[in-house]
Amino acid sequence: MELIVFSLGGFSILYFVIQAAVTKGINSSIIGKLLEKEYEERVNERVNESLTIDDVLEKYKKRDDKNKS
Repeated sequence: MELIVFSLGGFSILYFVIQAAVTKGINSSIIGKLLEKEYEERVNERVNESLTIDDVLEKYKKRDDKNKS
């Protein structure tokens, strides 16, 4: 019984340590910063509207056009 309790406690601590490490790693990476920037722009653009598939495709099309130039 004690083994089960200690195992669950250990796995819980391990979960939180890994979660913190992954979150910190993603937030400090270039891709994480890019995603955060795009997410903030999207939230600022459309506060009360939901995105449709066409909106997302149009936004990525504009982004790809900028990268090709």
